[in-house]
Amino acid sequence: MAEWEIGVGGPADLDALEPLWVAVHHRHVESMPELAPYVTDAETWRVRRTLYARVLADPDTLLLLASSGNELIGYGLAHVMAVEDSWIPDTWVTGPRIGEIESLSVSPDFRGSGLGSELLRRLEEHLGAVGAADIVLGALAGNDDALRLYERRGYRPTWLYLSKFAGR
Repeated sequence: MAEWEIGVGGPADLDALEPLWVAVHHRHVESMPELAPYVTDAETWRVRRTLYARVLADPDTLLLLASSGNELIGYGLAHVMAVEDSWIPDTWVTGPRIGEIESLSVSPDFRGSGLGSELLRRLEEHLGAVGAADIVLGALAGNDDALRLYERRGYRPTWLYLSKFAGR
């Protein structure tokens, strides 16, 4: 039996996600220190929380919460957009709606437990059920653990952003 449970969350759960998002932010910093300086923990959460509040207003959005006992140990957030609102339609043939795995976070103590795979599977299932069989997600180039998980689930690189930040 799994040492965690997964349920559905909503806008009222946003503030509980902060430590898990900040852990993702720290993983980004660790993965690619050469891109420093990074925004503060407070700033990353302020921006991310605003994004989450916006996408949670859409009824096709799904927020999954993973817990062990009373502790929140992970979450996944997926939403749907019209393909015309994405970078996809000038290159690939897809359906009219694109699912996006916006975020996936698993507490370091539970990485390798299968929780990330299960969150991803449930998000994909939800997106298919709401008519978004084509799915995109983003990962920081240096986050090798996340990239391995996504590749095991059939994701392949499609678009690569290169950045040139002033002063680095």
